[in-house]
Amino acid sequence: METLVTIERAIEIARQTAIINASESITLSQAHNRILHQDLASKVDDPRFDNSAMDGWAVRSSDQERVEIGTIAAGSPPSKIGVGEATRIMTGAPMPEGADAIVLIEDGLQGKANTNFIRRRGENLNKGTVALRAGQVMTPAAISLAATMGHATIPVRAKPRVAVISTGDELVTPGEKLGPGSIYESNSYGLCALLEKIGCTPLLQEVVADSLETLRSTLNSLDCDVILTSGGVSMGEFDYVRKLMEKEGDIHFWKVAMRPGGPPLFGTWNGTPLFGLPGNPVSSHLVFTMIVAPWLSPEIPLANNVRVLLKDSVKGAPNKVCLRRIQISSEDGQLVAITQTHQGSGNIHSMVAHNGVTFLPPNTSANSGDIIDALWFL
Repeated sequence: METLVTIERAIEIARQTAIINASESITLSQAHNRILHQDLASKVDDPRFDNSAMDGWAVRSSDQERVEIGTIAAGSPPSKIGVGEATRIMTGAPMPEGADAIVLIEDGLQGKANTNFIRRRGENLNKGTVALRAGQVMTPAAISLAATMGHATIPVRAKPRVAVISTGDELVTPGEKLGPGSIYESNSYGLCALLEKIGCTPLLQEVVADSLETLRSTLNSLDCDVILTSGGVSMGEFDYVRKLMEKEGDIHFWKVAMRPGGPPLFGTWNGTPLFGLPGNPVSSHLVFTMIVAPWLSPEIPLANNVRVLLKDSVKGAPNKVCLRRIQISSEDGQLVAITQTHQGSGNIHSMVAHNGVTFLPPNTSANSGDIIDALWFL
């Protein structure tokens, strides 16, 4: 087990444990944000035939005078024109045999013949061309391309099934009555939403009380690809996730040099990868964003690396990367950042009031006017 690793090393260690990489076939209507499992080759030329890029007339560029002989609409069968003949043509309609130019409708039948307003067969794709690669996130444009290529269904990566467990005697399900010393449980709902955002299937579990026996029983009952726990990973007497993993699991790393979010652990429980996240909500969200997401679904980032001009001073952290919450906006072409709430790791409101975090190197503070590295949440 490695302890107090860097963020980069934590991701590296996690990637040494493979996630089940199954495939399933889905229709294009189900494909948004899914990850392509295999390369896709086009089944057709695109365009399939020469066609008009404009409304107008299909003509021979060498003709000086033209007579209209008919109309070609999109979807029309093959046709042809002779010397001095022209056919009215609609955008996307197949070019008739003998025509090599388009006269724009606004120019009139005897107007200029334009040879550059023809979409040539295969100018976008040739049949057999691999245009979508394995690992491609199926964006709306990628889905349209797959349809253009003739694919009704596509092979995608099966969504990892991730069990989400919050631990702690003090946690109460929202909507239920709070007792003395109790709080509403919130981490699991945010983590489930993050999992859905990166293309996983969250399996929300009931809160587990602070008990080795209850935690063990819950972990043993799970049918999932990955386990994600919240709370119980620090050095306290009741941090049972860490204690159980030390005794009966296999821990690969514990603690990361980041603030907030320092005490996470990663390992396996009976062969199933387990990420133990801190209980403080900001910490759990940031560990997920910085480490869990790049391991589970590197194709779908949760933040972009940017450079920002600070308008407030921010304090760094001894020997740790410091992730202060900031609000990033653009002013006169420059990204600027301010802080709007206090920075406590228990203050989930700070993740709503801000849209990014600083990425201050260990032992580094920054002053107003400094330009620093930051992460801008997507």
